[in-house]
Amino acid sequence: MYKHALSANNQQIIIAKYITKYGSVNRYEADAIGVCHLAARIKELKYKGIIFNWVDEKVFDPHGIEHDRVRRYSFKYKAMNKGEIEKLNKLLGKS
Repeated sequence: MYKHALSANNQQIIIAKYITKYGSVNRYEADAIGVCHLAARIKELKYKGIIFNWVDEKVFDPHGIEHDRVRRYSFKYKAMNKGEIEKLNKLLGKS
């Protein structure tokens, strides 16, 4: 776990890298990697031009409590144009 709170921008980068590596993320996975308020970070990334898919799923939180309709986000690459892909790659440090 992280000792210090991460900036919103750093959390956006962490989320983008996590989705790139694992394919998707939900709020409990984001919490585990030090990202607070996943929905806010996704909204900020959308403002930057990143397009997302999402599904609502049933999950168990770290305490074993079941939750319905927890949103899982993934990139919607097919809907992104070249400029949007370039923005994502820049965020990921690939350009």
